[in-house]
Amino acid sequence: MGSATIDGLKIHYHTAGDLAAPPGRRILYVHGTGCDGRVWARHMAALADRHAAVAIDLPGHGRSEGDGFRGVADYAYCVARLAAHLGWDRCVVAGHSLGGGIALALAVYHAELLDGLLLIDTGARLRVDPVILENARRAVEGEPPLALDPRMGYAKSTPQSVIDEIEALTADTDPRVTYKDWISDDSFDFMSRVSGIQVPSLAICGDEDRFTPVKYHVYLRDRMPNCQLAIITRAGHWTYAEQPQTFDRVVRSYLDTLPSQRLE
Repeated sequence: MGSATIDGLKIHYHTAGDLAAPPGRRILYVHGTGCDGRVWARHMAALADRHAAVAIDLPGHGRSEGDGFRGVADYAYCVARLAAHLGWDRCVVAGHSLGGGIALALAVYHAELLDGLLLIDTGARLRVDPVILENARRAVEGEPPLALDPRMGYAKSTPQSVIDEIEALTADTDPRVTYKDWISDDSFDFMSRVSGIQVPSLAICGDEDRFTPVKYHVYLRDRMPNCQLAIITRAGHWTYAEQPQTFDRVVRSYLDTLPSQRLE
């Protein structure tokens, strides 16, 4: 674990593996809406034998200071500055959901940083169900939520224990920050820009993801010149938690295909 000061904010991050000189890749993980870097802990530990990993707590999330943002570009800047703090001139960026939008923003505004992209349960555009947005607003105002299927983000076969674990990781996030995250999602639209992203990429999605369905990831594969697609069965919007061993295997395989790197 560690922290960096970015634009006057203390930004916390989680670590796994040898950050200075890993035998494999350096990977910077970006969580999604209302979460923090702890969601990556199990996966990062599974890769730590070969790869170095850092997971950021975005501003206002986890142990990081700040109030969050209403747009992905500001979040992307924080991720880029964290890489600079770590002394990483190049790395793979992995983003889940909103984090995938942030990863795409990094590819547009900070392309020099990237050796690769892992785009996980995300899309080139992230429109949000109006009921979800309304419930986020109601949480800020202390109003009762509208009815919504609590299993909407998960596969039919996903155990309740997995859902409970994810819910616990989002429970402590300030509702005002989560609401801003949802606005960041809803306002994100890079559909006209992804064709210019040249970095080797892998889009990963669950075959039962109703938030960012398979067609979102097919779009990334078809529009981005160097993007592959992996569909994980019996998974919803949380592939790395719902099918962890399969997810780890897919990520390892992708990392092994990347060109050799020069570490400094």
